[in-house]
Amino acid sequence: MRIPIIILTLLLSLNGFAQENINPKELIGFGCYAGGTSSDVVNDVTFDIYDKKYKKIIKRLKSKNPAERFMAVIVAERLSDMDKYELTETDKELINKAYESSDLVSVCSGCTYFDQIELKTLLSKDEENFMWTYAKYWLEEYVEK
Repeated sequence: MRIPIIILTLLLSLNGFAQENINPKELIGFGCYAGGTSSDVVNDVTFDIYDKKYKKIIKRLKSKNPAERFMAVIVAERLSDMDKYELTETDKELINKAYESSDLVSVCSGCTYFDQIELKTLLSKDEENFMWTYAKYWLEEYVEK
């Protein structure tokens, strides 16, 4: 009986080890942990979208927090595509900088996947980039068409 308890304890603690290099204030997640909750950064941007505080979202393009910059880029591009916000030249330059940025963004998915990915990789609209797939679904749900 002792060996199964030790094995179970080790397996349950692996989730904790996976999260040790993750900064929760710089975390992008659309369905994290057992409850499938969104990260704080995603929630903050979601509330700003509900309140139509688009300028506040666009200001995050200047943030030192790469997770906030990721969210600002994807929302800014969607709003611009929908003619709901006109991007300035400065906004466009900041978006281009984000696409070239090697800053690490903490990401999560479900209970066990926690990682750090370069911002430029996270922004690649590649089918193999599952975080982009989640972001695309989030955009479809929260940024009105």
